[in-house]
Parts: sequence; structure tokens; C-alpha cells
Amino acid sequence: MFAPLAVRDFRLLFLGLLLGQALTPFQFVAQIIWVQLSAPEDLRIVLVGLIAAVRGAGMLLFGLYGGALADRFDRRKLLIATQLAALVLNVAIGVVMVVGSPEGATLVLFYALTFGASALMSIDLPTRQAIVPDIVGRELTTAGIALNAAGGQIALPVAIMSTGFVIDAFGAGVGYLVGSAAHVAQLAALAFMRIRTERGASLGLARPDGRVGSFAGAKLLWRKRLAPGAALRDIRAGLAYTRREPVILWVVVLLIAMMGFGFPAVANLGPTWITTVVGVPVRDFGLVAATWGIGALLASMTLARFSRYERKGRIVAVSALVFGLSFLVFGGGHTVANAVIGNFGLGVSMASAQIAGTALIQLIAPADFRGRVMSLLNLSMGVAQLVTLPLAALGQWIGLEVLFPALALSLLAVTGTVLATRRALWRVHL
Repeated sequence: MFAPLAVRDFRLLFLGLLLGQALTPFQFVAQIIWVQLSAPEDLRIVLVGLIAAVRGAGMLLFGLYGGALADRFDRRKLLIATQLAALVLNVAIGVVMVVGSPEGATLVLFYALTFGASALMSIDLPTRQAIVPDIVGRELTTAGIALNAAGGQIALPVAIMSTGFVIDAFGAGVGYLVGSAAHVAQLAALAFMRIRTERGASLGLARPDGRVGSFAGAKLLWRKRLAPGAALRDIRAGLAYTRREPVILWVVVLLIAMMGFGFPAVANLGPTWITTVVGVPVRDFGLVAATWGIGALLASMTLARFSRYERKGRIVAVSALVFGLSFLVFGGGHTVANAVIGNFGLGVSMASAQIAGTALIQLIAPADFRGRVMSLLNLSMGVAQLVTLPLAALGQWIGLEVLFPALALSLLAVTGTVLATRRALWRVHL
């Protein structure tokens, strides 16, 4: 269960993730509360949904490019670069929230900076996922992925519970700046890691020893690696590979369905649902929302303990069904009990599906395709964020009380159809 922690670089990656996940929820919740408390009531849900849509646009536009970069650059150096840039942008977002209000030019700047931060994270995510097998090797890959997920979920419940108190006491802008310290923690961990994952030689971008002999040569190498045309060729190759691998293809399809139907409601509009429809005060919001993290933590620890279980496709399939049922519980009633029970099930099933799905992809895909394939998986998050805006507009019109159950039933119908007609996922054995 804890074998990956014997590897020094994985311990550092794990520690950075643990500290980062403890602070990231401050950013997520603070943005929603900042807009929700100040926006006109007839635009409140739409403007909250626009936050997620802007994030989703950044992920979709740069996600595949980020995967291509993860297969071209030293993954540790790429992570350092994205974290440095993300720190600058997120501090700027926090300052805007402290000194301004969600209206006019301030709101435009707020959304523009959010787009930039999201684009950077769409490069960071596939790179961070692809580096795990490089660090721990094939045998410990599943345990490493599960431990990373568990580490994030250990910090998440405490962080979620703290967000409401900090935002209530100091304001949403200060809460967001607290969350920006996550990037400092990540940078500190990455700085001490020793691993090098030079990808240039395998792509014909460097000499076999991975070196270039002059400044001009180094400059040419960077141009080749960053060139959009070359990245597009890599992206096409990654898409073609994914189409040829039915297990990877249907894992991606299922996770996109889960994220596209469920995540916009339970995550992006969830704080609005809990604080308005259910009626939980902002100060106590974290106590309800933390049940997602508790469920995800239990699922992550269980999968870390049983990481050698070979029927990972079945885990993805069952988790997708449980996610749909939990969503129906969460959105099918307006009580605190519905929110708590449904949220717990959502956390368990989402963590299980993502860990098992990521492990399947990491074990099947070769190293030089891993970043690109993982970027496809991360597109599910971009889709979920982007569709939040039209769903928020629909919810503003018909009411979240009608929208949530309809989305849950639609997700169950899609998931059931995929699992009934695509048997390869049930049979995969790794």
C-alpha cells in the first residue's frame, strides 16, 4: 500500500500534492462565493456558471497541447514552469477580488485571469500524471496513483471545512490568496526532486544523449518542441493511438459522461445548491461539502491497499453507475441528509473511477504517448467546466430543483447504455 513512498522523488511529489490540495479548495470556493454574494439575483447562477465555463475553455483549448508538451519536455522542469506562472496569475486573481467587485471591467479581468490559470493547469495535470510511472516504475504505478489521490483527499475535508470560516471572517479575496500558497508548496517539492525525464531524443528533437552543443542549438530545440505544427502532429498521433485501444477509449468516454453530466451540478453549482436550495449557511458549507472528500479518501486508501487487483475496468464501470445513483440522491431532495449522503457517494465513486481509469491508461499506454493520452482523459474536466454555463443558464430559468434530477437520470441512461454495449471494459485484465 505504501511502497511508492519508499521512493524519494515520489515522497516529494506526494508531499507537494498534499500541501497543494490542502489549499486549492480555498480558490475554488472563494471565486464562487465572491460572485454569488455580489451579483444580481437574476444573474447569480449564470455568472457562477461562467467561472466554470472559462476554466473549461482554457482546459479544452490547451489540454491536448499540454499533453504533447509533457511528451516533449523534461516533465519535472515543465511542472516547475507551469507552477511558477500559475502562482503569478493566481495572486493577481486574489488581488482583483480583494480590491474590486464583480462588475464591469473588474469582472472581465477576473475571468481573463481565470482563463489563463486554467490553461496552465491543463498543461500541469497530464504532466503530473505522466511522471508517476517514470518515478515508481510499472509495478507500483497503480499504488502511486491511488496514494496521490488519497493524499489529496486527506487534506481536502479539513480544507473544505476551513474555507467557509476563512471566507466568512476575512472575505473571499483573502481566502483566494490563501489558496495561492498551494503553488509555493508545489514548487518547493519539485525543486528538491532529482528525476529527469528527457523526451527529446525519442522524438527526434535532440542527440541520443539528450544534449545540444550550443546556445543556438538549445534555442532551436526549444522552438521545435514548442512549435504548434509539431504539437498538432503529436496530438493527431495520440488520438489515433487512443482510437486503436478500445479500453482506453471507453474509459475516456465514461469519465467524460460522468464529468459532463454530473460535475457541473455537484461541484460547480454545488455550493449554490447547498447554500440556497438546501439552506446551509455559508459558514457551515464546508461541513456538508467535506463528505465528498471523506468518501474519496476512503476509496483512495482502499484502492491503494488493493492496487494489485487486476479487474480495474470493472471498478470504472461500477463506479460510473454508483456516481449516477449518488447524483440522484444528492439532487433528488432538498434536505441536508440528501446532500450529505449523496455527496459521500459521489466522492467514493468519482475517486474510484478516476484512480482505476488513470491506472489502466498508465499501464496500457507506452511512455512516449502517456502525456497525450492523459490529456485526453483530462478533457473530461474541461468539458464539465465548459458546459456549466449553459446548464447554469438553464438552471436559472427552470430552477436547480428541476435541473439536477434531470441530469442525474440522463447520466444513468448514458452510463447504462455504454456498459451494456461495450464489454471490453468489463473483461480487461491487467
